[in-house]
Amino acid sequence: MVENQTSTQPRRHFIAQCFSGITALTLTPNLFGQFNKPIAQRYHSQPWLELSESAYLHNATQISKMAGGKPVMAVLKNNAYGLGDVQVANMLDGSPQVFGVAVVKDGRATAIRKGGFTKPILLMGDFDEANAQELVEDDIVLSVFSQASLKKIQALAATVQKRIPVALYIDTGLGRMGIPYEETFSIAQSIAKNENLEIVQTFSTLTTPKDFAKEQIQRFNRIIKKLEDQNISYGVKHLAPSYSLLDISDSHQDMVRPGILVYGSFPLAKMDQAQKYPLQVPFRLKALVIRLEKLKPGDTIGFSRFYKVEKDEWIATLPVGWADGYDSGAENGAKVLLGDKLYPVVNVNASHTNVSLGTETDIKVGYVATLIGPDRPEITPEGFANLIDGNNYLQINYKESIPKKTYETF
Repeated sequence: MVENQTSTQPRRHFIAQCFSGITALTLTPNLFGQFNKPIAQRYHSQPWLELSESAYLHNATQISKMAGGKPVMAVLKNNAYGLGDVQVANMLDGSPQVFGVAVVKDGRATAIRKGGFTKPILLMGDFDEANAQELVEDDIVLSVFSQASLKKIQALAATVQKRIPVALYIDTGLGRMGIPYEETFSIAQSIAKNENLEIVQTFSTLTTPKDFAKEQIQRFNRIIKKLEDQNISYGVKHLAPSYSLLDISDSHQDMVRPGILVYGSFPLAKMDQAQKYPLQVPFRLKALVIRLEKLKPGDTIGFSRFYKVEKDEWIATLPVGWADGYDSGAENGAKVLLGDKLYPVVNVNASHTNVSLGTETDIKVGYVATLIGPDRPEITPEGFANLIDGNNYLQINYKESIPKKTYETF
């Protein structure tokens, strides 16, 4: 059983109200928990995200089951793929399966801690010296990923009055980050001799090709054996990102470190585990219809005149585009849910998306569109990917400034 590295405080129930401007809008829920028709005259000019705590907790439970009951270190890189790392971390704080979270940027680590998250936070990247004291005060686990990073952390340790928790970040073959595995033992020895540092985690990242990933696991295990033989503590071991977690049971180690699985998507379409361990899409991307016009035959939409109108056609404009994280490939077959009906996306630019409503419509300016969410198979990340012949990673990467609101459940 893996124990937390920080003392557990009473959980603060965190319901994010980062929903500026939208609260002035009174909405009518339907049976699916989706909001379709605004009652108020006023509407909002930005897209927004809605997050479900119950769906995130469900996914954490399912991921642990996939790994034979091992704890989960949830990867919240890139602001939790744009879904809000503070919000997602606080929802996951209540999961008994979640050991902690991992991020890449130092500012996000401290933001998550100050947002109320009580469990371990692993910084998988570098840190600015200006932020060093704050990281120590917030009990952030710092990664040693090179000789230079070790010297930086050793210098920090000499200036503070508490022991700093660190993680050995080993490059077993990915090549982009970590201590070259041949040098790991000597660096671990240096850390072990420093009474102001404590190795609380040791980890690496596996590549996708299975044969080489297995070789990486062997390299990692040899290092662990050598550390054990010399009585050097290595803390909690973890290797497995989402794909390896599903593909190689030997990768599970003491805990697993998934990314995209946390957000309700599998790394590849139609994986066998999707049936055995169904996940839930824990978010909705929404926007209001801000313009509605009937175009005539011969009219076109977009700089390149990408979409040409063949007959009288109502076109709705939504205030969300590729600059917000809605993939421009949507214009190649994606659908949007308005009311209880799906409509085709016909154009996506930086700031707006156009949707064809057909020759007749009951849709009005101010109606709510769901671009991505759990309500229909076609608008889940996988459904989106299937329609545009892409991949589901395309639709989990949103602009940080998009307003967010959390719910206990949808």
